[in-house]
Amino acid sequence: MNKFLRVFTGGISVFLFTQLSAEVKTTLDASIHQDYVSVRALGMGNAFSAVVDDHSALFYNPAALALRKSGVIRGYLRGGASQNWSSFLSGLDENSNSAEGTNPMATFLESKYGESYNLSVPMIGLHWVRPNWGMAFIPLNPSIDLSIHKAGAPSISMNAYVDTVLAYGYGAKWKKAQSKLGGNVSWGMTWKLIHRILASESLSLADLAADGGSGINNDSAGEGLTVDADFGLLWSPKITKKGWLRFSKPTFSLVMRNALDYGYITNLHVVSENSPEPSKLQRRVDMGSKWDLPNFWVFDPHFAFEVRDLLHENWSLKKGIHMGAELDWEMFSWWKGNWNLGINQGYPTMGLGARFAFFNLDLAYYAEELGTDDFPSKSERLVMEMSLEF
Repeated sequence: MNKFLRVFTGGISVFLFTQLSAEVKTTLDASIHQDYVSVRALGMGNAFSAVVDDHSALFYNPAALALRKSGVIRGYLRGGASQNWSSFLSGLDENSNSAEGTNPMATFLESKYGESYNLSVPMIGLHWVRPNWGMAFIPLNPSIDLSIHKAGAPSISMNAYVDTVLAYGYGAKWKKAQSKLGGNVSWGMTWKLIHRILASESLSLADLAADGGSGINNDSAGEGLTVDADFGLLWSPKITKKGWLRFSKPTFSLVMRNALDYGYITNLHVVSENSPEPSKLQRRVDMGSKWDLPNFWVFDPHFAFEVRDLLHENWSLKKGIHMGAELDWEMFSWWKGNWNLGINQGYPTMGLGARFAFFNLDLAYYAEELGTDDFPSKSERLVMEMSLEF
């Protein structure tokens, strides 16, 4: 395997890198990194906190655990990448081996200014949720983002994460609030134990064109172990038989994620004895709503709107607005699925899911904004998840 394939696919294995500064922060990246996302949610614009009715309630809104009527165990394998990830790596390798020195590499990178690339494989996880509570273990959640910049000379900004997550959530009906507001009100809380490794570096033209090096400085990663908590609320107003709301049956959600935002309680030094802490998870607030439309034939449609990641340092109106629509269908109890459309951070999304007995397949196309309002950088992605659910 050539050196650039080793660097960038191997960039997921950032366990090998070390860092001597006080804290590792992302380089030239104005994105909002998510600890966990659902493929189903991504297909409908990630507007999911008021919709969530499956295993992902632990991370989207633990209040939904109070509404579960049965238990489920779900194990999954997920992978995703930018559509042009492979061709970009091939171009890097071809131009790095040129006898003309750095000029072909510079020309190649200049043609890619403003473009971004993502790889997130493989993600492995196990969820067990039951009425009122649930648990999840995600031993491996890796991702790497590359952005092409011009900082005096062409360069690549690389930010790679490897997260390990153990979570426990509890949800219950809030009877006192129900008596005052009417309808159904539930609350929930998820405790999360997260170990994070973050490698972040800006790769110069000289780094990329060097024949002898990998293009990666070994002093580029930090790590930390932290405990944090998410709090969620769900409210479905009481619907009268004559009111107009009987045609839409709304549900409203409010979630505070990473509420403690304490930083890191310890460093296990998996990367290095001298590895520092990565940047904080950051506290965020999500406010959303779901609107159920009348069922027809085998279809159950609903629409969702959400403002996500308020309080995050990289928040903007474009990045915060999410909306989506989902058309659930069920032919039999063992054969069902969904079709999704949405808007995520200003970009269109689409997805589909299907369940055949115990086997589930979910696919989604979406894009994220890695740049700023003045200098936008669109990162298109395809993601697939295969799972078994009992």
